[in-house]
Amino acid sequence: MTTPQGYHVLSVDHSRASEVLHVDAFAFAFTVPEKDAGFIHDILPWDRTRAIEVVDPLRGRVGTLAAVHASFEFKTCVPGGREVPTAGLSWVGVHPGHRRRGLLRAMIHDHFSRSLARGEVISTLFAAETQIYQRFGYGLAATEARVQLGRGADIRPLEGSDDLAVEIDSASIERHGDAIRSIQSRMTRPGTVTALAPQTLADVLMDLEIDREGGEELRIAVVRDGSDPVAWALFQRKGDWGDSGPDGKVRVRAWGALDAAATVRLWGVLVDFDLMATTYAGKFALDDPLLLRLKDIRSAKVSIADNLWVRILDVAEALQARGYAADCDVTIHLEDAFLPLNAGVWRVHVVHGEARVTRDDGADPASADLRIDIQELGAAYLGGTTITELLRAGLVDERTPGAAGELSRAMASDIKPVANFGF
Repeated sequence: MTTPQGYHVLSVDHSRASEVLHVDAFAFAFTVPEKDAGFIHDILPWDRTRAIEVVDPLRGRVGTLAAVHASFEFKTCVPGGREVPTAGLSWVGVHPGHRRRGLLRAMIHDHFSRSLARGEVISTLFAAETQIYQRFGYGLAATEARVQLGRGADIRPLEGSDDLAVEIDSASIERHGDAIRSIQSRMTRPGTVTALAPQTLADVLMDLEIDREGGEELRIAVVRDGSDPVAWALFQRKGDWGDSGPDGKVRVRAWGALDAAATVRLWGVLVDFDLMATTYAGKFALDDPLLLRLKDIRSAKVSIADNLWVRILDVAEALQARGYAADCDVTIHLEDAFLPLNAGVWRVHVVHGEARVTRDDGADPASADLRIDIQELGAAYLGGTTITELLRAGLVDERTPGAAGELSRAMASDIKPVANFGF
């Protein structure tokens, strides 16, 4: 796709950091004090940061940036305990003075082509506005539970959890980065970022004063089994006093745990700080051990929200990279208006958990067992949303009876997907 007239796409480096921040500040309606503005140098991957620049005075001041985006490099865990190379799309913003000119569409095309050239088979994101990215083929692949817990929420005990040690400190890349990396690299839940580039880790641990909302600096809890880190959480507390005494709030920003024992130990600490009355957290998978071990689930205020959106970029490589729960042999008529090279008839043949995915360029699309759009295939990719659920919603067209169930059983995951931190 060509860039809209009057603009051109280019790579930007840290020398233009203030301009990138300027565009996103206008796009997302925030202001960073000048003393804190240097954070952007550390968290953006400058070899993966792109912008659209004005080249025609009729479009604005020549040389200024009209739109920006970046992508984080990491690997995402997929069903079967495997990993796929991923482009995590972020910092997407169009200056309000340049909206409705096709700049976002041009950036998404640029992002897809560069990601494919690097061998990244999927792109993921957390959506600021969900309807925007569905236009480009992103499907809702993971939902999360957001939970409000009262002080001392009663969690069913688990043998061995009390033997785990807990370190609580001010969060620091130097002191705690290796522990976070170690835990993330061993997590097997689909949707998990398992290999963090330096900029991704810096983004996770970013602690701007304007984001504290009057609370303390960013703190960290690390649970260890001996010397081995097995869980982590980033949190901030904010003291308050109500009519009946302390009424402080704990906000857990991100967290991860390797097993149920580590989860129980971690949350036993996070819901029982002195002077704190309530703990707020998200990024819970719908089958998370904590939700299952609460003695009184009614005492928790739980809401469900979208979590990770997935866009399949390379159909064959992405589908062959993940594991499968059952054998199947199904043909799908795949529609992809934004990446036409993906469109066509594909055979998904799975034996003993391994898929062979091939295109049949000579096949009549009407002869395929299923018709599905790339958005729905992305929604099913991590195994949380099933093909049969999409069929019942009228989002998959079954032409051969039983084909949807066959593919659904193969792609389903026993472990619900979630991404345990945003980017």
